[in-house]
Amino acid sequence: MSPRITILAFGTRGDVAPMTGLAAGLRDHLGATVAIAAQQPYEAMVTDAGFDFRLLPRDTEADTHSSEYGQAMVDGRKLKPSKEAIVGMREDLVGVGEAMAKAAEDADLVLFGGPVGTLLGSHVAEAVGRPSAALVLQPSYVTGDFAPPALGTRSYGRLGNRAAWRLAGAGEKLFAPLIDDLRGTLGLPPESLRSRRRRLEREWTQLCGFSTRVVPRPDDWPDHVHITGYWWPVERQAPEAPAGLVDFLADGPPPVYIGLGSTAISDGDRISAIVRDALRASGRRGVIHRGWAHLDGGDDDTLFTIGDVEHSWLLPQTAAAVHHCGAGTTAATLRAGIPTVALPGIMDQPFWAQRLQSLGCAPAPVPRTSVTAPVLAEAISAATRDDQYRRSALTVADELASEDGTTAACRIIETLLSAPTSPTHA
Repeated sequence: MSPRITILAFGTRGDVAPMTGLAAGLRDHLGATVAIAAQQPYEAMVTDAGFDFRLLPRDTEADTHSSEYGQAMVDGRKLKPSKEAIVGMREDLVGVGEAMAKAAEDADLVLFGGPVGTLLGSHVAEAVGRPSAALVLQPSYVTGDFAPPALGTRSYGRLGNRAAWRLAGAGEKLFAPLIDDLRGTLGLPPESLRSRRRRLEREWTQLCGFSTRVVPRPDDWPDHVHITGYWWPVERQAPEAPAGLVDFLADGPPPVYIGLGSTAISDGDRISAIVRDALRASGRRGVIHRGWAHLDGGDDDTLFTIGDVEHSWLLPQTAAAVHHCGAGTTAATLRAGIPTVALPGIMDQPFWAQRLQSLGCAPAPVPRTSVTAPVLAEAISAATRDDQYRRSALTVADELASEDGTTAACRIIETLLSAPTSPTHA
């Protein structure tokens, strides 16, 4: 009988797209029937890839704009967390765990994606009584090799880094009331956050959808934490390009791609002006992805503004990419073998920016909050004129092409389908 697997992918486009690739592997390698639960904006992505879509509540983009604290965090402004802000962060997740449980009630195995999935997933898996695993796109397990990516790029030494991970884990206490309510709604007994976290660290299988070429596996990670390689999103046989884009690409030298992905900043107009000025100063054409930042190339005929276009089709046709260094865009640029100009902002973005620089694929990062047109123009010129960046990027791309992260993940997931189910295992 075909196993039924539900992937719960609460988050942005970058959180959902790799799950379509993993789902395709589970279908093709294990004969699984796979459903993907996500927010409404990603329904077409899931169904076009050939999978059953199940709805999760909320709209992350709208929630960011409506939250004073959330918007300040994305913009990089300092705003002291208030009691109201903390309550608001919990309210943004009200009903999500219950919707996850409903989406997973007919599954034989449940896979939880992203930070919200790892926060709520073990409780949901316990409630539905199914084996489960966490799917993460950035390092998410305690190590002495580096501090949590969300805390930036500073290393505190092995002991200090591990302490930083413990401190970051303690931040889950902010969501304790939400989790207590969820457990009550799902009919589960109360449980302390500390005991739960310790059991999960000992037992909960975690699959990391990135490459050891980019993040070497820490020696202090346990056997149940696996770095599988990347899960490339399902691609259309004939990608749809916006009207005029094909002609634009053919009508001159390869342009520079500019995009901030699902970064819902409030100063998109300011960044757009900086981008336009920097491209003109560097003498480069540009393809500008509108995204959640609402970037706009204006009426300059050397710039072309687009909505969502498949990275695997577009990026190999560009000279370089200026981007926010989200996990998904970072992976896509590495796969395409093009240099990056890193424009990181929050969370794990500086971590990936540093990785790109250390791989030789990018000059020094340019923090988004302090970027100016002259600095960005200089970085674009360096990335496009110094062949060492392209050579390094092509070398990494060749190495990634030899990996098969999806198959590696499927082999691990296959073993979970026959695993015993218990509150500690879930």
